[in-house]
Amino acid sequence: MTSLRSKIMTTYGLSKIALLIFVGVVIADLHYQQVNILEGEAVYDFHLASQELRREEKNLFLYHDRDGHKQLQSLLDAAQSALQQGERIFAAIASPEELQQIEVLLNRYRQELSDYSALSGEARTTKQQQIRSTGHALSELTRDFNQRQRTILSDTTRVVVWTLMAASVTVILLGIASALFMIRQVVRPLRQFEKQLDEFGESTGQTLTLTSNDKEIQSFVHHFNSMLDRLRTQQNQLRHHEKAAALGVLVSGVAHELNNPLSNISTSVQLLLEDDGTGREDLRRQWLSHVDSETERARRIVRRLLDTVRQPKMHMKIHTAALLVQSAVMLIHRLLPPTILLHIEDIPESSLLVERERIQQVFINLIKNAVDAGATNINIVARETNWAESMPDNTDHLVGEINNISQSNTILLFHIDDDGSGIPADHLAHVFEPFFTTKTGGDGTGLGLYMVAEIISEHGGCMSVENHQQGGTRFSIWLPLVESEQTTLDNKLSAQVAS
Repeated sequence: MTSLRSKIMTTYGLSKIALLIFVGVVIADLHYQQVNILEGEAVYDFHLASQELRREEKNLFLYHDRDGHKQLQSLLDAAQSALQQGERIFAAIASPEELQQIEVLLNRYRQELSDYSALSGEARTTKQQQIRSTGHALSELTRDFNQRQRTILSDTTRVVVWTLMAASVTVILLGIASALFMIRQVVRPLRQFEKQLDEFGESTGQTLTLTSNDKEIQSFVHHFNSMLDRLRTQQNQLRHHEKAAALGVLVSGVAHELNNPLSNISTSVQLLLEDDGTGREDLRRQWLSHVDSETERARRIVRRLLDTVRQPKMHMKIHTAALLVQSAVMLIHRLLPPTILLHIEDIPESSLLVERERIQQVFINLIKNAVDAGATNINIVARETNWAESMPDNTDHLVGEINNISQSNTILLFHIDDDGSGIPADHLAHVFEPFFTTKTGGDGTGLGLYMVAEIISEHGGCMSVENHQQGGTRFSIWLPLVESEQTTLDNKLSAQVAS
């Protein structure tokens, strides 16, 4: 199994090795050039000595200076020494015949100088011509050697320059290759990992499933998913505790709701018991009617409570969204005051797997609530979308199966808008709680919106509530769509191609 650390260290080590090789090449080239320059100094010294020989030679012939003769001997020794010190470079720039010729000329020049000092008169003049001829031949040959050395030095300099350029280009290419390797093997997996974390933050995934051969990333994914499992377990436990707390609230609410009708029944019965038969008949009928109405009110509270907690078996069938809304409106339309304008717009023929009666109850309850809030215009619209595009900016008032909706490929979003008085801001967080109501005088049980949220949750959806800035309320409902056989087949084919 590979690791990010090994990739980074390998790339770092190779870059250092390449840098060391480059430094070694530079040092070797500079040393090679230095050797050539130092060896070339012997050729230059030999050429300089030969030029000085010709100059001192003229002085000797013109002024007959005895010190000039010694100076010539010293220059010959210097030329001989330079020839011996630059033996390797002379062997590189001259043939063996030329080197032998140099030795011959030097020895002849030395011998002619020795003979010249012992001559006089016309013989000395003849010897001068011989010395000049030998010196000229020696000078021409050393000038040729010096030119050859300059050519070799120029060639070696060119080789050094090209070598350094080639080494520099190689190091640059290795640097680019290392950068591309780091991007491909390190940066790209980290970017993919970052993208999946962003998608997870947007609730589009439940676990990290990034496939990578790097043990650091795999270890992080493993520990992150383990943490998520622990969090889900804790959330389930918390949900269990919340249900237990809600049950306590439910029992408390039932006791409170039933207490009012039972008190009224008790009062009416006490009045009937205290009546000795001399009371008015219409009052007795009124008390009995009061007992009957309060009994019906208690029975209604119990029935709604049972509908809420017993969770009857669901009979789910596929229905179109347009048909569900139209059938719900037909059931409630006659009960609405004539001043209420109900607008149904853009309901698509999308397929939903639902229990028809319970979904109808959702729309009926929401329309009733809007009417009770003083609304005169109620609009219902729907559209197909996905969670990433339609999720609300504020999720504080969002309830239901949010995870299920976030994982659905396509969903249907309903908006139920009204122009009523709206909901007080401090009540928005409580509207879906059982027995929460703002109605007074026993007109509401506080179970309507709670039941609506439970029905939507049973169908794998979620819903939210918000107030319009211009007034009124919007309820939003997200329900998963039923995929057609063709869509399912396309998804399977896409998954096969991806794998």
